[in-house]
Amino acid sequence: MNLETFFQYLLQGMVLGLPAAATPGPFQTYLINQSLAKGWRQAATLAFIPLISDIPAVLTITILLNRLTENFLQIISIIGGLFVLYMAWGLWRQWRTQGVNDTLVTTNTHWGDGAYWRGLLMNLLSPGLYAFWALVSGPILVSALQESWIYGATFLVGFYCTLIGGFLGIMIVFDQAHRLGSRFVRILMLISIIVLILFGVFMLSKGVI
Repeated sequence: MNLETFFQYLLQGMVLGLPAAATPGPFQTYLINQSLAKGWRQAATLAFIPLISDIPAVLTITILLNRLTENFLQIISIIGGLFVLYMAWGLWRQWRTQGVNDTLVTTNTHWGDGAYWRGLLMNLLSPGLYAFWALVSGPILVSALQESWIYGATFLVGFYCTLIGGFLGIMIVFDQAHRLGSRFVRILMLISIIVLILFGVFMLSKGVI
C-alpha cells in the first residue's frame, strides 16, 4: 500500500463530503426540521441515515457507471418529488397541531416513530444522490477500487465521516435557535417546511420536463 495514494483518496473523500453536507437539499432540510423540533441530541442519529440509504446508490453506480439512462434519473426525480411533498404535508400537520414545547417534551427519536424511515426514503428517492455518485464520487470510487479495495474503503471513510460530521454541525447550529424562544423556532420550522415544498416541486419539474 502506498501511503501517498492512501492519503490522496482519504483527502478526496473529505473534500467531497463537506460540500455534500452543506449543499441544500430535502434531506438536509429534514434534518434541520427534526433538530428544531426535538433538539440535536434526540435527532442526531438521523444524520447517520446515509450509511444505509446510500448503499443501493453506491452499488448501482459502481456496477453500472456510464450505463444509467436519463430516464432512470427522471423516474427517481418524480417519485422523490412526490414523497418530499408528502413529507412536507405531514410536517405541516404536525406544525399546526403541536406546539414546539410539547414536541420537545413528548417526542423522542426512535425507530418506532417513523423519523428514520421517512428520512431513509427521502434520501433514497433523491435523484441528486444518484447524480452525485454517477458524475462525481462514483468515478473516483471506481478508480480507487481498481487500484485496491483499501483505497476504495479509505475514500468512503473520508467521505462519510466528513458528510455525517457536517450534518451534525448543521443540526447543532439550528438547535441553538431554541435560545431565541419557541416562537422563533416555530418560524424556522415553518420555513423548513416551505423549503421542502419548493424542493418537491423542483424535483417533480426535473422529472416531468
